[in-house]
Amino acid sequence: MTIGEKIKELRKKNDLTQEKLADYLCVSYQAVSKWECGMSSPDLSLIVPLAKLLHVTTDELLCINDEETDNRYNELKQLYEHTFKTEDFAERQKICELAVSEYPGDMKWLLELAWVVSNRSFEYKDNDRHIAEQEKAIKLFDAVIKNCKDDAIRGSAIEGITQLLGWRGRKDEARRYAEMLPERTIRFRDMVWENVLDGDELIQFKQEKIMGNVEGILWGLSLMPTVYTDLIRDIVNVMFPDGNYMEFNHTLYYAVRKKINRILKLEQNASADQICALLTEMKSYAKAYDEIVFLNPGVYKYTAPWFDHIEKDTRDWIGSEGETLMQEFKEYLDDPQFDRIRTDELFCSLKN
Repeated sequence: MTIGEKIKELRKKNDLTQEKLADYLCVSYQAVSKWECGMSSPDLSLIVPLAKLLHVTTDELLCINDEETDNRYNELKQLYEHTFKTEDFAERQKICELAVSEYPGDMKWLLELAWVVSNRSFEYKDNDRHIAEQEKAIKLFDAVIKNCKDDAIRGSAIEGITQLLGWRGRKDEARRYAEMLPERTIRFRDMVWENVLDGDELIQFKQEKIMGNVEGILWGLSLMPTVYTDLIRDIVNVMFPDGNYMEFNHTLYYAVRKKINRILKLEQNASADQICALLTEMKSYAKAYDEIVFLNPGVYKYTAPWFDHIEKDTRDWIGSEGETLMQEFKEYLDDPQFDRIRTDELFCSLKN
């Protein structure tokens, strides 16, 4: 139902003629006639007075039905989600365009439209069309960024626009958008900056991302039972095949220590050679760690090929002014659990 049809229905319901309604509103009866015929619409300033005269809310006068609106919104949403099953991207774009026209100002729909336009730009073999569609998507993403207050939606839009600008070689422009990224949108940060950076900066960024994942895996494994010690060792050896373990000497040291404690507790027949071999390994990690943290602290660079852009300043490391690992190792050797092998020649040499 149009607003004109609604005015006519409510006017009759309230026993008002067109002339009477016009008099109350200080307009001509011809104006009222045009509203009801659909030839024009009431001025915005007349909506509230009209609603009061006709004893309805402005929503009812404007034919706004929340339930119908919600049903329509959900219908479009379901149609949109179904395109992920059919992979019909053209249909997805149509749905998004329809939703944007029916719900102007809905930033979520505008964002979805921007993404589908961006993704579909690669379907066009004509280079001019390809570029034009990407520019269209850039404008849509920009509109979301400028008009949306929701951090998650803005974060996704910034990811999209930096991706497109990065592909178009407009890195400086992409960086400006990246700097708008809301602090709370952590999940977008890596993706956005990967779109912005180039050359050695990009390599370093990706290497640090991989390094963070390795650190997280090793930390998680270090909290698991000692059967994971060998897995920790294997991962470190694969990621750092040149033996330049840096801070992971610390990780390996405690992983091996945990394994020794388990053997001494559960394997009464474990040989002195087996235990001393593991202690010797522990000692090598302690010496390597202490060398760069306590003896010669400073800036060190990884030499493994997939981390060769990463540097670490060992002067900033936690515990760098406390007890060395070698001090801790020698104290560990005094533990009563080693009493049964304390006189072993190799064990005795470990304190030197």
